Amino acid sequence: MIYGLYLSAQGADAQQYRLDVIANNLANASTTGFKRDHAVIQEHPPFDILNGTGAEAPPDQLNHAGGLSISGTYTNHATGPMVQTKQRLDVALQGDGFFRVQADGQVGLTRDGQFSRNEQGELVTAAHGWPVLGQGGTRILLPPDARDIDISSDGTVWAIDENQQRGSLGKLDLVIPQSTELLQKVGNNLYVGGGQLAPAGPNLQVKQGYLEGSGTNPVSEMMELIQASREFETNVNMLRLQDDAMGRLLQAVPLRA
Repeated sequence: MIYGLYLSAQGADAQQYRLDVIANNLANASTTGFKRDHAVIQEHPPFDILNGTGAEAPPDQLNHAGGLSISGTYTNHATGPMVQTKQRLDVALQGDGFFRVQADGQVGLTRDGQFSRNEQGELVTAAHGWPVLGQGGTRILLPPDARDIDISSDGTVWAIDENQQRGSLGKLDLVIPQSTELLQKVGNNLYVGGGQLAPAGPNLQVKQGYLEGSGTNPVSEMMELIQASREFETNVNMLRLQDDAMGRLLQAVPLRA
């Protein structure tokens, strides 16, 4: 009976964690460049099978689970949908790679390509004002008298003057981490870590006038939310049922003086 209580409690805890991950995905369904998270839950074999007890295990024990544990989250870094905005400082990344930005005293990575120009003329992220870094860690300055800004597919930023003359302002520092599994989300669409960074290859293309949409599909996410809610409720009901049965058993056992 106690074994069942532990299993149900583990199940409820795992589904609560899953609900938190799904809720965060839904909250970012319209966030530019957001990457969907998946809750990773591990099933274990029965304790007696895994560790041995010195006694012969019941013949059907392999047909029963040995509980669950939360392994963490897996982030799906697949490229999201391309959304056309026609804004000159909006750029989307198509392929594997990230922008490098200077965020609150540290260098981080992001897929959010919604940029703007700050008072100092620097190219920055529109949402938080983080300077967007060029190759070599330099900041990209946009001339105030530029008639237009053109961003090539390789990340080169050009200023076009009133005579239609083009001048290079630098090249976006597009990088790819050693492993996306080592990346850590720190909030506000920013990643740190990932191991050694390398220049992104030619498979990464920059699309001016576009933004990368969120990797969250609200319809499928709502279906998962409903499923996880029902599984959480089932585990809680099983806890109550087993607790009630245990109470009845204890009341039925005669007290010894």
